Amino acid sequence: MLWFDLDNSPHVPLFKPILEELSRRHVDFLLTARAHAQTKDLLEMWHIRHSLVGIHGGKSTFRKIGNLVHRSLALALVARDFPISLSVSHGSRSHLMASTIMRIPYVWMNDYEFTEKGLANAFADYILLPDLIPDSRAIAAGFNMRKVIRYSGLKEEIYLNIFVPDPSFRSSLDIGSSNTLVTIRPPSVTANYHNTTSEDLFLRCLSRFSANPTVICLIVNRTSAELALIPPAMRAKRNIRILDHAIDGLQLLWHSDLVVSGGGTMNREAALLGVPTFSIFTGRRPYLDEYLQEQGRMTFIQSSDQVDRIPLEKRSIGMEYRPGNPGLASSITDLLLDIHQRHSRKGPKAMPRTADT
Repeated sequence: MLWFDLDNSPHVPLFKPILEELSRRHVDFLLTARAHAQTKDLLEMWHIRHSLVGIHGGKSTFRKIGNLVHRSLALALVARDFPISLSVSHGSRSHLMASTIMRIPYVWMNDYEFTEKGLANAFADYILLPDLIPDSRAIAAGFNMRKVIRYSGLKEEIYLNIFVPDPSFRSSLDIGSSNTLVTIRPPSVTANYHNTTSEDLFLRCLSRFSANPTVICLIVNRTSAELALIPPAMRAKRNIRILDHAIDGLQLLWHSDLVVSGGGTMNREAALLGVPTFSIFTGRRPYLDEYLQEQGRMTFIQSSDQVDRIPLEKRSIGMEYRPGNPGLASSITDLLLDIHQRHSRKGPKAMPRTADT
């Protein structure tokens, strides 16, 4: 049995096609998730069975450490009655620690080289990275290269391959075809990589775009803390809307005329879908974002002057999408099952049990 943990909303669409592939192959898995951002809502929207364990630790380093310990133990308690022989996540530290406690082999996926990686280097058995990130970049960022294995492409292509545009999507949000839809994701104020410059750029974008009455600014926030960045007078504008329920994020991006985001995954999704994409992320730049900028698919915004030069216009939105990396979900599933079978043949590694556990 495989064990997956989803601790943030982008991980739901990421693992959805892999879980579906495992189900088609009649492979058992356990799925746990953290109540953070839209993770729970997305799982329920797609009717994906899961066990909800823990919440986000907040911005405080002290609280994050305490939450890491608490959720790690809670996860171990949930998983202890299952015959798990491999754990997989995209950067879930508490899942990594729970699996380490239980002596379960671990695959730690990541695509941002500047994330905190000390726990993964020390305790993960495998670190799964996109092959687009050069060895030199990964080595300089501090990855334990003896544990690194690769997959072809970007992680967003795992689920973009099954995307089919829905022509009725805009009307479901009550957004007219004549409106220019600007989808905006605020910077994450609780993330380790947060930089306050991104907050200023976010507000500048809102101010400029909402000044045009034909524009609808749809804010896709992770937590209520990000909404606190918006002054009440600006939030009261009729053409500034806040997404208040879970939706298919890829449909939203496809039907947007412009995407501005303070986070990496949403920017890469939009860029790969061919939507004009502008990043207001001002932390250390991911190599993959730089790669997309070199291809002309994404633009980094670093100053207010650049915000003022963002082209604000409608685009031609078709109803046909051609994926660029077909078969990626299947090949990653093959890779995970190969690792799983290798460790299963070695016998169980679960923590010794006593009668009262």
